[in-house]
Amino acid sequence: MKKHLLPLCIPNPSKLNMEDKAQEFWTRWNFPYCIGTIDGKHIRMKCPKNSGSLYFNYKEHFSLVLLALVGANCKFLVVDVGSYGKEGDSGIFGKSKMGQQIYSGNFNFPDDEKLPGTNNSTPFVIVCDEAFRLHRHIMKPYSRSSARQDRAKTIFNYRLSRCRRVTEKAFGLLAQVFRIFHTAIGIDVEVCDDLVTVACCLHNMLRDAFLEKGNKIFYEYDEGQTTAMGTLCSRGGFASADGFDVREKFKQFFIQEGIVSWQNHQISRTSTNI
Repeated sequence: MKKHLLPLCIPNPSKLNMEDKAQEFWTRWNFPYCIGTIDGKHIRMKCPKNSGSLYFNYKEHFSLVLLALVGANCKFLVVDVGSYGKEGDSGIFGKSKMGQQIYSGNFNFPDDEKLPGTNNSTPFVIVCDEAFRLHRHIMKPYSRSSARQDRAKTIFNYRLSRCRRVTEKAFGLLAQVFRIFHTAIGIDVEVCDDLVTVACCLHNMLRDAFLEKGNKIFYEYDEGQTTAMGTLCSRGGFASADGFDVREKFKQFFIQEGIVSWQNHQISRTSTNI
């Protein structure tokens, strides 16, 4: 089933219209030239036979990892399933086919374009949390200590976080529909890999059916939503110099040409709640 569903539901990135994906994020989440958001989740398992500690993660249970690139409509664009639970986040991404394509410059990114209303040429990017490595095509937040001392960095982190939450929404929807993710899965690892991949394909089919019926997407994140999927350990890899430069351009854009009227209120409210 997997080999038939994958090309239909999660096509190869080379076949995706990245400009359209970026326009969806700009329209819905106010982040320009973002084609998707990436995150990984631990899929809880019962201890696989003869696996030793390979699947034993930092949260002290057994798991394999689902790494996913998610679009603005909460659909999975790329999935990588099956990494050991004990592996670190940057390592999982770096060894994945998607990560290797991005780092080698062979991913289907469009050519750089100028940020709206500016003369600053900027690459198309993927956004993520602090678990990943900063790169010219991968944007992560500034450290909390750095952001506390710089309001512009706080605004950047808020804008990135607002965009990035679609991954949490997608994982939450996946677990709500396929309740098996709320318990430790007790099947062979190879079968579990297929189960997770097929579930992601069916999730995309359901999202398409939902949208075709004219239903509105619930873009406001449901704070009460929980899943049995654990987050990755937050250990980022080495950053690239180009990554710092691109992030600086986005930061300046969000406080100048790309400012939105409600961002100052939102970061003030967040700071008050800390």
